[in-house]
Parts: sequence; C-alpha cells; structure tokens
Amino acid sequence: TAVEDSERIFNELIQSIEKRRSEVTQMIRDREKTVVSRAEGLVERLKQEIDELRRRNSELEQLSHTDDDALFLWRLPFLYDPPESLDIFSITVSSYDDVRESVSQLRQKLDNFCRKEIEKMSGK
Repeated sequence: TAVEDSERIFNELIQSIEKRRSEVTQMIRDREKTVVSRAEGLVERLKQEIDELRRRNSELEQLSHTDDDALFLWRLPFLYDPPESLDIFSITVSSYDDVRESVSQLRQKLDNFCRKEIEKMSGK
C-alpha cells in the first residue's frame, strides 16, 4: 500500500541520515585525536626546551662565578647558541564551526525539500 511504501522509504531515509551522522561523528573524533596528539607532542618538546634552557642557565650561573677566563671564553659560545626553537604557531586550532554550519545547512535544505515535496503531493 501507499502508506507502507511511504513508511519504508522514510525508514530508509532515516537509516541513510544516521549513517551520515555516524560518518561525521567519526570524522570529528579522528580530527580531535590528531589535534590532541600534535598538541601533546608540542608540549613534550616545549618541556625539553625548558629543561635545556634551565641547564644552560645553571651553567651560565656557574661560569659567572669562575675566575678561569679561558674556561669562560671556551664555554660561552656553546651556551650562547640558542636551542632550536619550536614554531608553536604552526599548530592551528581547529574549529568545528565549519562542520556545524554544514550540518545545519544540510538540515535546512532537507527540511525545505521535504516541505516542498509534501506541498506538491497535497496539491498546494
């Protein structure tokens, strides 16, 4: 019957939408994992850089109290070379506004499409 066919088609549509929702959810989770992993790596590298700077600071402090000019002149260039600095600005904070906006637009388009098709069927 027409009612059964309509129910079947709507159920298929719902299943299709649920499948797409699951795909978008997985995409967001994958993005989050990538961002968190990159941030954790950056934090670890920053900790190492801080440790290196503290070590150099300690050595400079010790050198500042030495009377051995040769040792001072020999060690100073090694301590003056800055450690490789991290480009923390290369990490972009990913916003999910684009995903939210796309899903919102999709919902609006689907609502409008359904409304127009129902109006056509009812003869309005």
